Amino acid sequence: MRELAWQITGIRRPSQSSDEVFGRTLEQTAAFHVAEGRAPETSGESALEARLGRWLEAQRAESRRGTLCDARRRMIDRAIGVGWAFDAISPRP
Repeated sequence: MRELAWQITGIRRPSQSSDEVFGRTLEQTAAFHVAEGRAPETSGESALEARLGRWLEAQRAESRRGTLCDARRRMIDRAIGVGWAFDAISPRP
């Protein structure tokens, strides 16, 4: 079906990562959150933080588009809190 949609529109839509990759990256993001008391940022000082920040931003983008599945959204909610989807657009206190 996806291939047919691409043939018709010429627009490829990236698929969500595998469950294994998602789970592993979520675990790393949750560990960072516990250790640092905050979500990773794309402009983080370490390469790991920057990578996790880019991953989390991609999840935010999926959420805004409505393409992040409910199960993954709930997993992120449990791992780092329900405000994660708005962290990038909400001012910090």
